[in-house]
Amino acid sequence: MSLKPLALAILFTVILSGMVTGLSEEYGAIAQNSISRQSSSINLNGSELNQPLWLQIQGVNGTNIQGQITVNGQVIKTLQGNNEQVDLSNYLSRGNYEITVQGNYYPSQGSVVVELKGNQTQVTQQTSGNGLLNQQLNMEVR
Repeated sequence: MSLKPLALAILFTVILSGMVTGLSEEYGAIAQNSISRQSSSINLNGSELNQPLWLQIQGVNGTNIQGQITVNGQVIKTLQGNNEQVDLSNYLSRGNYEITVQGNYYPSQGSVVVELKGNQTQVTQQTSGNGLLNQQLNMEVR
């Protein structure tokens, strides 16, 4: 009996198992990213910016938050504590915006509510259970 076919079979098994493991990790990372980010799309009339447009981030039942709010990648507020808010009307005009609220909260079993409130607008997102805060608002101001 020749050892060459057996050695080749073992080699191919090791190579294939490594490829499958790599694919599993890659797909797992994609699934984790899609689970941990919540996104909403909002269309606003530009006249709504004449009054405050509040973005409020609140830890429920004493949940503490550490993170930041960004508008199109620029940090506009650092989050520290369990209740923060910012008037977005100071940062917006006509155009498209990506507003993100990212960070961590503790205890990780806690819950965080992200709410956008304006004269004619109210959008609410809530996250809980993993300690990661990753909310996104895609906004078009017309």
